[in-house]
Amino acid sequence: MRRLLRWSVMAGMMVVTVVAGAAQAPAALGPEYDAQSRSRLPYLQRKDMSEADQKIFDVLPGRSPEGVLSGPLAFAAYNPAVAKALFDLHNAAVAGSLNPHVRELAIMVACRETNYSLEWNAHRASALKAGVDEKVLDVVLKDGPLTGVPDADAAVIRFGRQMLRDKHMDSATFAQAVELYGRRGAMDLVAVMNTYAASGFYAVAVDEHMAPGRPDLAPLHR
Repeated sequence: MRRLLRWSVMAGMMVVTVVAGAAQAPAALGPEYDAQSRSRLPYLQRKDMSEADQKIFDVLPGRSPEGVLSGPLAFAAYNPAVAKALFDLHNAAVAGSLNPHVRELAIMVACRETNYSLEWNAHRASALKAGVDEKVLDVVLKDGPLTGVPDADAAVIRFGRQMLRDKHMDSATFAQAVELYGRRGAMDLVAVMNTYAASGFYAVAVDEHMAPGRPDLAPLHR
């Protein structure tokens, strides 16, 4: 319950940030972009949904008092049942066997690999609080080499890069993850990274941009 409440609170904070910045959309965004969502699609409004879809809307994080849905499920909710499934996946994944340090680093790696600015910004403070060194986050941000990164952190970063970027994981990388976190832990790494990557893909499709004061991640040059 604490994790569910935490995700809901974080999503609510995103609502405030995005709404506050909605009127400040820079000229760089073209006419195909919605001024509030700063993306190619507008945020969904509860009043425009069917009664069945409103019931799903009412349990998703990111709802504003005005009945507008922003946050990490804003665009998945164009199919409300999919958004609810992703929300359930998220809750199951973060409730797994990984400790907060490993989980938050895994989230940051997934966000960087999918260029997912919204959750990168939302989780940066949580990662630092969980004990992830700022220098390690800088390596993730800049796609830097893993030389000098603590072995356990390097294992998480390497795991995510190979799975999400290379679409191939070598035996040594998988074996190290199992050695460090167990078989379930290795699969929980997959679950955590994939739930954030899934939301990141929606952000990629609609070309979501951050409100002023929350930086967009620059594309990785590969």
